[in-house]
Amino acid sequence: MQFCEKCGALMLPKKEGKKTILKCRECGHERVVRKPPSYKVEYRIKHSPREKIVVVEEEAKSGDEMSEDERRERRKAILEHFSSED
Repeated sequence: MQFCEKCGALMLPKKEGKKTILKCRECGHERVVRKPPSYKVEYRIKHSPREKIVVVEEEAKSGDEMSEDERRERRKAILEHFSSED
């Protein structure tokens, strides 16, 4: 990763003919790369199951109003939901 000398923003690789240059996303400053390493731009973001949000559509009851069986069923449904997405 390279950062712009002028503004400090991330510089992205760009091909111009046979040359590889780094161009700033913010101010447009360009710099020629003499020995280009293998630059690779990826935009994939992977999330773990813990980062996902589970929406329960049933009317929620407070913890005191739920029976032990209802709690087990709710836990089972949540675990099935997370295991099905992997």
